Amino acid sequence: MPRCWPGRRASLLTAVLWTTLLGCGTDFDRYGLEIDGRTERSATVGLQLTFQGSPLDPADVSWSASPDTMVEFTGTDSMTFIHAGEVNLTGETTDERVHFQLTVPPPPAIVFDLLRDGNRDIWLAALDGRDALRLTEHPADDSDPTAVGATVIFVSYRDGNGELYSTTLDGGPAQRLTVTAVAELAPALSLDAQQIAYTRSDGGVPKLWLAASDGSGAARLTSSFGFPGSIEAGPGWHPDGDRIAFVSTHLGSADLFAHTISTSSFAPLVPDSADRAEVEPTWSPDGTQLAFATDRPGDTEIYLLEIATGELTRATNRPGSDGQPGWTADGRLVFVSWENGMPSLKWLDPAQPSVVYPIPVGAGQPRHPSGVLPRRNP
Repeated sequence: MPRCWPGRRASLLTAVLWTTLLGCGTDFDRYGLEIDGRTERSATVGLQLTFQGSPLDPADVSWSASPDTMVEFTGTDSMTFIHAGEVNLTGETTDERVHFQLTVPPPPAIVFDLLRDGNRDIWLAALDGRDALRLTEHPADDSDPTAVGATVIFVSYRDGNGELYSTTLDGGPAQRLTVTAVAELAPALSLDAQQIAYTRSDGGVPKLWLAASDGSGAARLTSSFGFPGSIEAGPGWHPDGDRIAFVSTHLGSADLFAHTISTSSFAPLVPDSADRAEVEPTWSPDGTQLAFATDRPGDTEIYLLEIATGELTRATNRPGSDGQPGWTADGRLVFVSWENGMPSLKWLDPAQPSVVYPIPVGAGQPRHPSGVLPRRNP
């Protein structure tokens, strides 16, 4: 009598699929698992066992997991990932038992500043609010973090005025980067972690500056742009490292512009922006979209600009203000939502903007979320 051995192949989930055969001649390769949702910790997803590409009736499938603490089954066709790590799922029908091995990662990490117990510090956490780590501890306020690779740049008021500091994702010693008598604010770290764009308030008016990531070689970028009294704010790097989006009031209202470093040129970004304020620009990781906050709908909401077409899409839509957008490495938007005057952190997928998820970071007032982006080669 021939022996029947489990086999395996790549599944629909970039995991490993194998099966325990209950009788010779069963074609296990015809079974598959479809998951509707993100395979990551804290996510609730749909489950669908298929045979020969066709879905089986969920009522005819019984699910279990090993270790059983890794997931919680919330119905015959859904589950929630409780922990990150390896988990084995078993779908059992009347005549077959099919096994799937999944690797469940934690959600992407973000940095943000958080006012708690009277002090604002820089924090690190995952999108589900777990793995929280306080990165700075100083009696003065620290704010506005930007993170690439293991490097975090932020603003600190420990010297009296706003100065730029750096730390690491494990909360290493803070290093002072700027030493001036004026305020340096709103830092943005380039994706090769080599340069910082920020604003510097010489003469009391913030202007756009650029420096190396250690603070050296600081120089103003906009000497040929605007006028002495026009405000510049909120720089954000394009992934190509040659363009910076920023806010300027030189046309009267707060408008968005792009500065191309290699050509020393400037160009407006948002069409039909007269008498509308656009602020807080941030490029998507692939450079195809720009997220920003605007008051064009009445209250403050987040919009997306499709760079190739100039098309504008509203990303947030609710009573109350949403702003301070940032991107995670996988293209999700994180932002601050104000309800009854109190801020909280949330995220959404631009492909499904109507579904908004909270980021529960505990007590306090969080602001300025930013994804921890992977460092790119110079």
